[in-house]
Formats: sequence, C-alpha cells, structure tokens
Amino acid sequence: MGAAADGTVWGVNASGKIYRYAGDQNDKNHWPEIPGNLTRIAAGSRTNVWGVNSGGNIYSFSGFDTRASSPWNQITGSLADIGAAADGTVWGVNAAGNIYCYTGDRQD
Repeated sequence: MGAAADGTVWGVNASGKIYRYAGDQNDKNHWPEIPGNLTRIAAGSRTNVWGVNSGGNIYSFSGFDTRASSPWNQITGSLADIGAAADGTVWGVNAAGNIYCYTGDRQD
C-alpha cells in the first residue's frame, strides 16, 4: 500500500495487480485496477506515484489511467523498494542495500 497526505491511496496485490482508491470520486468501483504489474508502490501525492516491479524496474505514474500503451513511465535504474514524498522527492533502495534519492532531473 501507498498512502499520501492528500488522501491518495494505491495498492498492489500478491499477483502484482495495481489498484487505485477511487471512492472519493463516487465511483461504483472504489478500487479500479490500473494496467501494469508491480511488487512495490509508493504515493507521495495524487501526482507523485511510483512503483517497482519484480525485475527491479522503476516506474512513475503518468497521471492517465487509460493511456494507450501504459499509464507508467519507466525510469532508468533498478530498485528493490521505493518511497515517495509529497514534495516530489523519491527514495529507493537497491538489492545491494544502497540508498538513492531521485529529485527529478538529477539523482543524489
């Protein structure tokens, strides 16, 4: 699960399926499935959602659930886990335990 201070909530199940909470939009389906497959997900805000798949690939959410090819943009690198903050900062740890901070155009 990933939950942000603005009420944004995302989750992934054991099969890697991705869900976004939409109950605040009076939708009959409060947890619509979002295309893709992730093992980890983090939500810093409605516009700052990130995930990692089973291969360690990193993805940021494009903001468009119905984008033709995929609602996810792949980001260069490999991580085992990820965390996102409301200010847009993204933290991650790779399989070797190294910690990274992604701040947009530069990586620290």
